[in-house]
Amino acid sequence: MKCEAALLKFDSATARLSFTVALAILKGPHHCIIQISLGIALFTISACADNNQLSSQWQDYQSRLERVLQRQAAPHDNIAFPHLPKPRELSLEFSDSGIDLLDFLRMRRCALRDTIAQRNSILGRHGDAAARLIFDLRFINQATVCQKILVEDGLMALAAQLQAATRVKQRELPARIFAASLIGPEFRQFWQIPVDLSAYPLSGKDPSLAALARWQQWQTEWLSQPGSMADWSSLAWQQFSEDVLNTLGQIRLGAGGSMLAAQRVNLAGLTTASSIITQRVNGRPLCLKPQPTPAATHFQGTLRSVFIQQLQKQASAINQHQFNVMAIMAEIENELLALMAANQLTIPSAYINWQKQRDDLLLATDQAQRQHVALAGELLKQCGLQSGN
Repeated sequence: MKCEAALLKFDSATARLSFTVALAILKGPHHCIIQISLGIALFTISACADNNQLSSQWQDYQSRLERVLQRQAAPHDNIAFPHLPKPRELSLEFSDSGIDLLDFLRMRRCALRDTIAQRNSILGRHGDAAARLIFDLRFINQATVCQKILVEDGLMALAAQLQAATRVKQRELPARIFAASLIGPEFRQFWQIPVDLSAYPLSGKDPSLAALARWQQWQTEWLSQPGSMADWSSLAWQQFSEDVLNTLGQIRLGAGGSMLAAQRVNLAGLTTASSIITQRVNGRPLCLKPQPTPAATHFQGTLRSVFIQQLQKQASAINQHQFNVMAIMAEIENELLALMAANQLTIPSAYINWQKQRDDLLLATDQAQRQHVALAGELLKQCGLQSGN
């Protein structure tokens, strides 16, 4: 488990390097060399570590329950972490524009010509999905004006060919956004398992939440009116490119994986603790009469001092973070997946399976929380105590 997390942190370094290269590609060759050098300098592996206050609190709570209830339960620590599938399991294929060199030369009065030239350059061809998405958005945006110019120049066949290529790109746009975001390196690092949970729950606001909201807003704009942006100058497009990549970089810093890891710890802890209480609920009563005994009072004190004041306080912060993250993620995913299905674009089954595993983990944790509270209340009621006391 610990070494697995360290290896995944190794993958996060790859994601940082990928982001650095993408930004460099859009700025030019000289800047590319500097950025790639800096990216390689950041490429380090963290050692295996374990500093998990949340796990320690659950172990303490379970030990106290075992002592006061005189029951033992095997730990439930085999709950799988929902790892985002490997890139090769999520690969997508896209159509080519079909515009050859001769066609390109005839677009001499179109700003689109520069975009195609940059996209077909060595740096452009080796850009990641985010860089390619930016070129695709530029292509779609500039195509309308270019079509008018080609008609004015009497190049009717080329204008029709450009129109057809633009329609293909517009149809594939949901999948291109999907590739640049949900299965890209920044979102992958957002969901990766942390080395430990020493800094979680977050003391402050997750820096990725504002970036996720910004991405969701952009995504809706791109999909609703993909060619509605003004025909920006090359300088404006460079600023747009940097804004997109910087936003993805902020998403990369988010704690989605920490949230999943924490809920995984909570689910294991709740399941183990509930099994201890269940043995007393279904077996020998804690109290023969509905009157408190020293053991019952001790049990109530354990619930209050450890479960409510420590674990529940942690759970409240984790659940709030989960709500904030998943509300935005649902909007991003639902919009993209619905449009991909409507346009008959391939949705990797591996992503759907992972999405279900992720959501099932969160749902199971919520249900385990409710079940544990109900079981504790049932045992307290057996002794004439109320769960609210």
